[in-house]
Amino acid sequence: MESLLPSLPALLVLAVLAEGPAHGYQIAAAVNEQSGDVLDLKEGTLYPRLYQLEREGFVRAQWQSDSGRRVRVYELTDAGRTRLQRDREEWRKRVEAADRVLSPAARLRQGGGIARYGDL
Repeated sequence: MESLLPSLPALLVLAVLAEGPAHGYQIAAAVNEQSGDVLDLKEGTLYPRLYQLEREGFVRAQWQSDSGRRVRVYELTDAGRTRLQRDREEWRKRVEAADRVLSPAARLRQGGGIARYGDL
């Protein structure tokens, strides 16, 4: 069975980088700000994910100077854009499916429910 959801940290990183190149701190700040301070990518999650995405060819990185210090700036590759599109679609599909399970009202609107033992 596949993972229930695509890697959320990877999906968030790819989504931020779709807006343009950024270094790690900028990526983390964008996720935090755009999520209304609900999602927080910590360094221990962010950087291993960035390195993995780079190894897999979904992002590329180069060293640049920013305010007198060297930072590693990441940008999306064509393969990264393709993965982002695929993972966004998969995320939406699975979140909608999970919501149907979690929301009794949604199941009732769709005429669904739980088949009880006696109903079988």
